Amino acid sequence: MNAALWGLLSSASLGAADFMGRFSGRAIGATLTYGAVLLVGAVVSTACVVISGIEIVASPYGWAMATLQGVSVSIMCILLYAGLARGPVAIVAPIVAAHPVFVLAVNVAFGLRPGAMEWTAMAAILFGGLMIARSAGTHPQFAGETGAAEMRTTILIALGACVAYVAVVLTSQAAAPVLGELQTVWISRCTGLIFVALILVAQRTSLTIPRPWLPFVGVQGLLDALGYLTFLAGATSASPHVAMVVASTFSVFTVFLARIVLNEPISAQQWIAIASISAGTTALAGHH
Repeated sequence: MNAALWGLLSSASLGAADFMGRFSGRAIGATLTYGAVLLVGAVVSTACVVISGIEIVASPYGWAMATLQGVSVSIMCILLYAGLARGPVAIVAPIVAAHPVFVLAVNVAFGLRPGAMEWTAMAAILFGGLMIARSAGTHPQFAGETGAAEMRTTILIALGACVAYVAVVLTSQAAAPVLGELQTVWISRCTGLIFVALILVAQRTSLTIPRPWLPFVGVQGLLDALGYLTFLAGATSASPHVAMVVASTFSVFTVFLARIVLNEPISAQQWIAIASISAGTTALAGHH
């Protein structure tokens, strides 16, 4: 399978898993949902480590970065699921997908000198993000007396997930060159599971998932794991940049499913914003 197909499979899997998070997050809560997703991911990644027979790298720095990555991705996904549960998906998903512009901003602060392409991509993402924020005020879901407050809360949750995603990317960039991609994912899944379990215990939340939701959350966890593993396969292929570009479009799948399954109204302005964010994200992913 070539890099583009690996990237497409990763994008579709992650986009579908995120979309499913809207329903499971509403039914059993975002934190418990992601804990179950992480449990599946920890089992799958552990199996991959054992089967592949990779040598475990004992680097304190690498393990620390992978652990921080696990905490960051847990916070990001819990906020993402909470945002998607509130909806609308066409507002939340694109805002979270705008994270590359903040990653680039951090890199600039640490001395990176972007070229014309990076600045253009950053402008496209910012333009799309502003359009999404402006369109939120006219969305039917935010009509009524409490609409403005609901809109602000949803946007703040999405922005929180976006910022957490920046930490995910930066810690991944630090850990993967030291430990390798698979070991990084394995440590991240396992430490993230511990982190989420501690949150659930602190909240005194029941760790039992209602029986009717077990198959649904199980499939969601498998799709999430498949998304990460196929991304790794593409990242280690002959054309890793192609896989990164295609995989970066996962939020488009989430919005597409919201349109098809939920019949969620998406205006022309929102489609333009989604296209702008996707184009900027794709450009940055392909360049790096």
